[in-house]
Amino acid sequence: AVLTAWRALGIAAVRPMPPLVVAVAALAWCEGHLRHLQPAAPSCHLQSRRCSPPLAREELEGDELESLVRALEGVRDWVSRDVAAAAMQSAREKRSLDAFISELQAEVSQLGRAISDDFDVLELHLQEQSDAFAREKRKEMAKRAEDLLEALERAAPSSFRNRNALTVPPQKSFFLPSGAKVFVAGADSDFGAGLVQALTGLGHAVRLGPSSCPANFADPTLPPSFTLRRAAEGADALVLVCSGVAGVGVSPTYLTCLARVLPPTLRRVLILSPRGVDRTWEPGFALRNLIGTLDRHRAAADALAVAARKVGAATTTMFVETADTAAGAGARIATGDALTGAVSAVAAASAVREALLRPEAIGARFSVGPGAAGFRPAAGGRGDGF
Repeated sequence: AVLTAWRALGIAAVRPMPPLVVAVAALAWCEGHLRHLQPAAPSCHLQSRRCSPPLAREELEGDELESLVRALEGVRDWVSRDVAAAAMQSAREKRSLDAFISELQAEVSQLGRAISDDFDVLELHLQEQSDAFAREKRKEMAKRAEDLLEALERAAPSSFRNRNALTVPPQKSFFLPSGAKVFVAGADSDFGAGLVQALTGLGHAVRLGPSSCPANFADPTLPPSFTLRRAAEGADALVLVCSGVAGVGVSPTYLTCLARVLPPTLRRVLILSPRGVDRTWEPGFALRNLIGTLDRHRAAADALAVAARKVGAATTTMFVETADTAAGAGARIATGDALTGAVSAVAAASAVREALLRPEAIGARFSVGPGAAGFRPAAGGRGDGF
């Protein structure tokens, strides 16, 4: 039927034509043939070729036309079904592609979550392994440290092994023999020069020590001062002039540093303290104690006395102030921090001399103030204040 239509149109088949073009052409021919079919003239570019003669309407029988129409309608239905099927197939392919992309995205997301979960599990596992390894190493190092400490304890002398045991301080004589080594600190003044002269007059070997010490050596968690230890080594007595007695002098920090390096040969400790350390509530001394200077002096002196007691030495505290304007060698004494007023350098040096000689001054706390009497025993055996 298609070939007949082509011949009726007067077009020779020069080249193979697509089925869809053939069907559309046939439909067009059928419609035109049924209405006003006229013989079609050959195409100009095909005139030179030999073509079949066109068919006239009278040459087609009724049955043939009916058959031709049915055939063309079948072709039209087939083309319509083929186009619809192609559209449906395209839609199905598009839906399939969208579904595939959605499934792929879901799989990628699921894979990402799985990888994230695996990383979390791996991190937790590594953390547990790290903690376990650190615990094992700490236990191993602690065991090695304990073994090392035990070895050091076994190699140490018995005195070091028994350092925490309650021991009785060594029994010593508190009297200083002739030629005793006296360590003097804070004597960088005219009073200090007179003090050294008075101690030398008693036959003692006076050694001037440093008057300052870095504060880090007062820290009990750090090593003590080697300089102070070497300066005080072998001393029988310590005479310490604190700041505020004669202007310059040693600080509370110095006393704390010295308390850590007291030599075992020590017998006596004499602290010349400024007035007011036991009277910080009084208005005159409260002003001096605004930043805690007097409190630190008292605390440092007490710590030094405790350290001296451990090595078997006695501590004497003398509260005194000297001034260049004070004249005469007269002075008086009283128990505790009770007196006021400055004394001369000569009177203060004489008081230090008597404090090292008199047994009444061993372990005592007394103050020296201006007065007319001296320190020698009065006639008739009565004391002069000591």
